Amino acid sequence: MKLALVQGLLVTTVTIRHRSRLTVVEKMVVDTGSAQAWVNVNAIEAELDLTPEEADEFGTALGIGCLEVALRKTVDEIALDTSHAYAFPIDVESLDPGLGGLIGLDFLRAGQFLLDCGAPELRRENHS
Repeated sequence: MKLALVQGLLVTTVTIRHRSRLTVVEKMVVDTGSAQAWVNVNAIEAELDLTPEEADEFGTALGIGCLEVALRKTVDEIALDTSHAYAFPIDVESLDPGLGGLIGLDFLRAGQFLLDCGAPELRRENHS
């Protein structure tokens, strides 16, 4: 799958399904330095019900110079191209307005993706 290069960042689009509602999130940065997938709450709150529930947690991530806290919500499905992850946790936080979120190492490893920075593209291991 081809990736776009926007302001020096590799970006793509994901689809998130939660409670039978679906949304497409654009400008998701492929970020091998992020342990978790992060989604900008402003990009999805109108389409998905993200009300905190008892089973939800708050996660933390160490950023450059700060500690970020986010709602960790398990969504029914997150999809990137033909790769789908079910019952997948995402961190939901208010991020830069021009950013849909981050595709973290958790999703990249789960989908067995290979990143080709020269192309730039993501391929799934043992897939074309």
